Amino acid sequence: MTVMSASNIQESFFHAARQGNKHVTVHLINGVRLSGRVRSFDKHSVVLETATLDQLVFKHSISAAFICANKHCAECYPNQISPALGT
Repeated sequence: MTVMSASNIQESFFHAARQGNKHVTVHLINGVRLSGRVRSFDKHSVVLETATLDQLVFKHSISAAFICANKHCAECYPNQISPALGT
């Protein structure tokens, strides 16, 4: 059985999000929720990009992170026609 270090798991997660250009939601330990696309990351931080700004987030302040898996998410699939709109 192979045991991955925490940094390898984080690196794999943020690399997949960046390569897939996926919308990510990050929950901080103080309860704040941030979302955007992973522009870059390193051992200690992640840069989340939105339409209006870039946010530098230190990894030690992250309690949880999620890659959007919603096939109808306008953030992940901006060119997709929404079935709710019927257009």
